[in-house]
Amino acid sequence: MHAVRLAVIPPLLAVALAACAPAQVRLPEGFGAHAVAYEVSGHSPRRFNQPVRFGPYSAQAMREGSTFAWSVSLNTLGVGRTTKPYAYTLTAPGQAPVEVQCRTRAWTAGVGRESQRTTADLTALAGPLLACGLRPDGHDVQLLEVARQGGRLHGRLSAPWGREYAVRDLHGYDGSPIAGMEPAGYAIADGDRTLAVVDVLNGGRVHLDRTLADDQRAYFAATAAALLLLDPALGE
Repeated sequence: MHAVRLAVIPPLLAVALAACAPAQVRLPEGFGAHAVAYEVSGHSPRRFNQPVRFGPYSAQAMREGSTFAWSVSLNTLGVGRTTKPYAYTLTAPGQAPVEVQCRTRAWTAGVGRESQRTTADLTALAGPLLACGLRPDGHDVQLLEVARQGGRLHGRLSAPWGREYAVRDLHGYDGSPIAGMEPAGYAIADGDRTLAVVDVLNGGRVHLDRTLADDQRAYFAATAAALLLLDPALGE
């Protein structure tokens, strides 16, 4: 009897410990083997205008605007918009700074009396949820856009070396078949190749492909900071 009980306890303990571990985003298959992960500070808990830092990268000179919302109602119809701007400068030792300016904007429409109103998200029809301009020192402004498409978030990122990359949300949790409703993170990809993953769960993590050049890593780090600050539930 004792031998059986001792054989059963370790797996049960392993399950319990796994359940208590902080949740992390599920990385795209094969990406983790050639990526370096950095813990994030300043993401969660978030304090107004606090820098966001991970590894050698710092999003500082943070300038966060207040969330501004307005709505107009006419009888049983209503339309509203919520916006929030933020800006910062991404720095890393030995790398040129990257200036970033972002704006998040969400549109909603409602039908019915205010106490029983049914609302719909119109952001996808009115433009991107997130629009950022990134300007690496000595280069033209590059564009980051993230928009809602069919309940998911998809976007694009242009780079100063003449490439454009896809941005998509990730909903899976590491070690679990469960997927959440809200994004657990974001991936930046070149076709089928993932180059960076931003984990927004708990304190946050940023994963960068080890094979990227130093200036490319700094540029993707600047993008990662913008995604860490994105509120996908803006306007809800």
